[in-house]
Amino acid sequence: MIDCLDLRRSSKPKKLNGEVTKAVYRADALPSHLPAFRLPQFPGAVQWNGWAAERLVELTGDQIEARLCWSGDPTAVPHPDPWGF
Repeated sequence: MIDCLDLRRSSKPKKLNGEVTKAVYRADALPSHLPAFRLPQFPGAVQWNGWAAERLVELTGDQIEARLCWSGDPTAVPHPDPWGF
C-alpha cells in the first residue's frame, strides 16, 4: 500500500468499494520503481506503473487491456472509465 493519491485533485473514493474514478497522484510519492501498488483508499485494485503494464501486454498479447488512469504527461489522455469492465 502506497499513500500517493492527491486527495484534493482526485475524485472522492466511492463509499461501496473505495473506487477512485479520477486518480491524480503526488509525483513525489509515486513508487515508479515498483511494478505495481495499491492505494489505501482503493485497496481492491492494483495500480500498475506504465513500464510494468507495457511488459504485461507484451507477454500476454491481447489477453489483457492496459488502461491509462493517470499520467504526468499533460498530452496523455486517461481512459474515461478505467475500472469499468
